[in-house]
Amino acid sequence: MAQGSQFNPVAMKKLLEGIQNDLKTLSSESKKKHVEVKESAETVQLKLRTISAKNENLITGLIPASSEIIQPFVLGCATKNPKIVQLSLSCVQKLVSHEAISTAAAEAIINMLWSLMEAGMEELKLLQTAILLITTNCVVQHDSLAKALVLCFRLHFTKDSTTINTAAATIKQLVSIVFDRVIAEDKLPTNEPLPEMDAGELKAGSRTPPTSLKPCAGDAYLLFQDLCQLVNADQPFWLLGMTEMTRTFGLELLESVLKTYPTIFQKYPEFSFMLKERVCPLVIKLFSPSLKYRQGVPPPPSPAPVEKPFYPIVMRLLRIVSNLIKNYYLLLVTECEIFLSLLVKFLDAEKPLWQRCLALEVMHKLCVDPELVKNFVISYDMKPHSTKIFRDIIDSLGAFIQSRFMNPPGGPAAQSGLKVQDIQGTPPALVAGLPVGGGVSPQPAFMYRGVWIPLVMNIPQGQTKPIFLEMLDKIDPPPVLEGYGVTVAFHCLLELGKSVQILITGDNSENKKEQNKTEDSQDNADEQKDDVESKLQNSLIDSSWCGMLAALSLLLDASTDEAATESILKCQESYASLCGQLRLNTPRDAFITSLCKGSLPPHYTLTVLNTQNNGNSGQKVAMSRSPSQDLQIAGTEAMERSHVVAVGTALPTASLPAGAHQGPVMLTAKNIQCMRALLSLAHCRGDMLGSAWHLVLTTLQHLVWILGLKPSNGGSLKIGQQLNESSSTVITTAVMADLQVLSAMLSRLFESSQYLDDVALHHLIDALCKLSTESMELAYSNREPSLFAVAKLLETGLVNLSRVEVLWKPVTAHLLEVGGL
Repeated sequence: MAQGSQFNPVAMKKLLEGIQNDLKTLSSESKKKHVEVKESAETVQLKLRTISAKNENLITGLIPASSEIIQPFVLGCATKNPKIVQLSLSCVQKLVSHEAISTAAAEAIINMLWSLMEAGMEELKLLQTAILLITTNCVVQHDSLAKALVLCFRLHFTKDSTTINTAAATIKQLVSIVFDRVIAEDKLPTNEPLPEMDAGELKAGSRTPPTSLKPCAGDAYLLFQDLCQLVNADQPFWLLGMTEMTRTFGLELLESVLKTYPTIFQKYPEFSFMLKERVCPLVIKLFSPSLKYRQGVPPPPSPAPVEKPFYPIVMRLLRIVSNLIKNYYLLLVTECEIFLSLLVKFLDAEKPLWQRCLALEVMHKLCVDPELVKNFVISYDMKPHSTKIFRDIIDSLGAFIQSRFMNPPGGPAAQSGLKVQDIQGTPPALVAGLPVGGGVSPQPAFMYRGVWIPLVMNIPQGQTKPIFLEMLDKIDPPPVLEGYGVTVAFHCLLELGKSVQILITGDNSENKKEQNKTEDSQDNADEQKDDVESKLQNSLIDSSWCGMLAALSLLLDASTDEAATESILKCQESYASLCGQLRLNTPRDAFITSLCKGSLPPHYTLTVLNTQNNGNSGQKVAMSRSPSQDLQIAGTEAMERSHVVAVGTALPTASLPAGAHQGPVMLTAKNIQCMRALLSLAHCRGDMLGSAWHLVLTTLQHLVWILGLKPSNGGSLKIGQQLNESSSTVITTAVMADLQVLSAMLSRLFESSQYLDDVALHHLIDALCKLSTESMELAYSNREPSLFAVAKLLETGLVNLSRVEVLWKPVTAHLLEVGGL
């Protein structure tokens, strides 16, 4: 406004007339009791006429004389007469808004405002004037700026709620303006060399800015320094006259600066120094009550009682920590290690649930950033003697989820075989609809060992929806919605899985080309770069796969929702694929085993898969389940989590005695969903399955048997005569259409073998031959064998006739062996 009006004759004339009228009114109002105001007003009127006559540009003439021009208004405010004070402030605001004041005049105005503040007059007008003074231009700097800021802080702690709220908004705006000036100052050309930073000078603290900084940067430095001092309950150096300051408001201001102006802290070593020496130690110190407090544990007998964590402080500290890690990680690698370790500790079962949920929300913000995950692994997990932060984060998320199932607030009842409603802090009415018999909960949820935990919201991939971190108006911790913590932890795991996938596969063509290189070409590539990249990729998997597998396996087991199950399966498929790509066979087989386990009934998993993989320690980890006495409960819960869609007979195996599987076995909709995921993985990434083909094909063979699919011409599987009265297989109409799809997927799986390289094809053929041999052993003991392997050998052979030399020898050798020739 002012810049345009300086050369606008109409605006200049209007400003002059307005000031003249205000001076006449002021003279009239003060002629009886305040003669000095009247005389000053009349003197300034004459002065204005002279300025107007001599200067074509009125503003140019007003600025040098502004100290004299504002004098009647300063005297008017000193009268403390409400009407005169209001008139004086209005006219001062006109001059300020037209940039018609000098630095000296601005100082006089601030002193005038200070006097009115101490008298408790026109508090809202004072705030309006202060913000105009500082936002219009840069005439208010250094000590005058500090005094104006202190004035607003003092008004923030008055008794009137309107003034308090207005002052808070004003302070936030003024703090932003102080830092905006630094950015504007950087854009101005300068030839003056500045001295280098003196760390000793910065450590001591001072009311004068570092000599290595420009003027506006110096003001911003002093302001930020004093905000740290005030939050730490120390006396400020620069903001003299401060009488009180709440820690919560100070933390909000610090967070606002850190979030909005990372470029300043990254550019200026003085500001970086403050981050390391002031902000980080302050945050760690204020976290002390949260670290020491243990819920439900009696305090130790000591003179100083353990202080309880205070929700408004903890929440604001965690907001700052989130910003420090996201925006300043490269400046604060060591400090961020401490903060990340604190987040992990905050998930301990002994911490209040609201504190654990706050930590989860911060973790979720970090998990959606693949670049941050990469930095964590490089800076910590890949260093020999450093904390394995990435591994600890995933392990802590899994431990949190497990703790919500194993230690429900419902107590011992929840640990029994009875199905109880685990209300976990919510009114019973909210969970009254939970079915107590078979069926699926109408709400997406997880159910494990009688504990029911709902999924309370769906968070789109790559986004966060924090709730507790946004409750800046709360003093007491709000009640935690049932299932909220598990929901956020679940999404954290999914985001970490996605980040690992992005970091290993990448989106650029260079990474994709590297996946398809042969070993010889990899050896001839840029070895140093490839070696670093390879170490990072291996470390990403090595640090995460155990924790991720344990957590995802539990969630897959407990899931009652198709969409949640699909997300878990995609994450497991991704890990299996990545491990195969990196030739990490143990974790690859472990994730594939988990998919196989999810495809079969619970007791099937314990018998079939264990006997198939008794030599693989990684798979043993993945297959650990409930003890044998829990089998019946596990089977019952499996049916409650998902509809039963098929009932059939178990496939006899040579390793088990005859009659071991006499009873019917049931497949649920979730089993079929897992089977689809297994087929998809084998179809899309058959090139990396290697020896795991045997595990996949064994599982598919058992599923095909239970579903009653029989070989037909060419080796494809069709629905047999299982629907007649004498059949022991029962297929529901819900899955009948799926059988055609599953049969087609099975055929496509083996048809796609024509695109496998020779080594991968050999692995597939070898697994089929091994499976066929096991089936023939059944026939020798007069038990009905599965013809799945023979049928699929035929199907695979037919589509690979163009390279028959690759498969001829193993296939014919096998057929001769089983044929007894």
